[in-house]
Amino acid sequence: MKRIILLSISFLLFLGCKELELQEFDLKNAYVSFALPDRSITAKEPFLDSTIYSFAVDTVIGIKSKTLAIPIKIGGVVNAKDRKYSVEIDPSSDYDPELVSLSEPIIRANKYEDTLFVSIKRGSELLNKEMSLVLRLNSNENFNVGHLHNSLLTIKFNDILLIPFWWNDWQMYFGPYYKEVYQQWMVIYHLGSDMSSDIYTGAPGPIYFWKNMPESVEPEWYPITFMHISLLKKYFEDHVVYPNGDNTQERILLP
Repeated sequence: MKRIILLSISFLLFLGCKELELQEFDLKNAYVSFALPDRSITAKEPFLDSTIYSFAVDTVIGIKSKTLAIPIKIGGVVNAKDRKYSVEIDPSSDYDPELVSLSEPIIRANKYEDTLFVSIKRGSELLNKEMSLVLRLNSNENFNVGHLHNSLLTIKFNDILLIPFWWNDWQMYFGPYYKEVYQQWMVIYHLGSDMSSDIYTGAPGPIYFWKNMPESVEPEWYPITFMHISLLKKYFEDHVVYPNGDNTQERILLP
């Protein structure tokens, strides 16, 4: 009986493998794949099939363009000469072609990994719309498409930064909402910049940062938070920053 059960299981596994039709690779050939690392704890694949970038949260205030570096890996054999691979922008993309450009798709000599550079301009339409760029790898005379999961890469990009839920409570110190102020607050009041313990439970810090503000707007209770607010205020006194880079508007200053 045990032998019959084992034979039945083996037969089912065989059928399952046939049904999956696992992709086979010929080591004599070369294969190309997107290789943007997935560093999340729950990652099921080593590389991402999508990513997102927002000008609104970039630490460089006033940035006009951004170049994203996308790793490209090959499987199989290297070559002593530079080789071009084929990448196209998929028709499912939703973007303004005037805002995007790609570097030349090349794997340089004797390399198993190279970089595709995607340049994005900070167009005004990104203030209200998130765009998506879908890149697709294709086979050519030098490379076949590698892992199917990483033959497509979706890049979403925008310039949108929504007002945080705590802003209204702190408006007397931060002033009216400007994403430039919020952006700089992320830089100044990052996790670890305030080691204060929880005022109610005594739990050790770091607890408070730009995403988890103190519950009460009391300078006496949260002196380190307010010290950082003074640094934020001084930043906008020392640097002339306009809303959305529009110098026809009044410069940003904190109360």
